[in-house]
Amino acid sequence: MKRATLAILMLAATLLPNAKAFAQTPTTDRGQKEYEAQCGICHGADAKGDGVFTQALKVAPPDLTVLAKNNGGVFPAERISGVIDGRVEIASHGPRDMPIWGARYAANAAKRFPDIPYAQETYIRASVLLLVEYLSRIQQK
Repeated sequence: MKRATLAILMLAATLLPNAKAFAQTPTTDRGQKEYEAQCGICHGADAKGDGVFTQALKVAPPDLTVLAKNNGGVFPAERISGVIDGRVEIASHGPRDMPIWGARYAANAAKRFPDIPYAQETYIRASVLLLVEYLSRIQQK
């Protein structure tokens, strides 16, 4: 629980200086954009597991809108975060088919900020938390 609180505080510290810019663009849902860019091809635009790439996968992607429902009504944010960033493997899947986004975010950050100092772990965590927060909002009631 302390790790989740720390992660939220780190995200807030990263985003608060830019709050005015975010407030001026209310139609921009960064979590949804991140989902569409990174996850939609496999999990589908509606996150139900029916993306265009699904037929090429050995294991069908899960319906991401029922994560809370399948977890006793509680959205498993920390577990989902770990699955996305690659720190939690899903044993029933066998070899890891889903990309390890933590490593991809790190590589992306290195390209985006070649001459600018930044905290790599904070960048990765903020990117993952955008996805986790978006997924928490699209859960079926």
